[in-house]
Amino acid sequence: MNPVYLTMLLLLCCIQCAAQRPQWIANPPKPADTYYYRVAEGQGKTDEEAVRKAFIAAIRESSFAIGAKVNLSELERTPADSTLVMLASAIDIPINKVCYYAEPLITSWGYRAFVLCQVAKPARVKPNFKQFSCYLNREEE
Repeated sequence: MNPVYLTMLLLLCCIQCAAQRPQWIANPPKPADTYYYRVAEGQGKTDEEAVRKAFIAAIRESSFAIGAKVNLSELERTPADSTLVMLASAIDIPINKVCYYAEPLITSWGYRAFVLCQVAKPARVKPNFKQFSCYLNREEE
């Protein structure tokens, strides 16, 4: 197959995948008074592993952003079969995973996942997180 056609086909596939992604990936919701929204990305051999890695990335990025201490080596050593609730309980940041989206990787075997999390602005103070509609891309009243 001609390399130019192969490149064009790959580009069209990428555009199609990006067009089907939820709005919150490119445009996270506006922050509330006591929390903000963070989108994080992860990759793994399965979609569950990719979501878990994306959630760990959200925790890591949020800890740096709000100045909370997180034992990153312990977080990375958490067993692969641990639930996201167990991961969140091992840290000192109120964080709430509200949406996730996983897609197969185009150029290699595996998955890419995105998670949308609500993260408390002041560390250690759990805000009253509102319900978020992943489909409507807004908080529910």
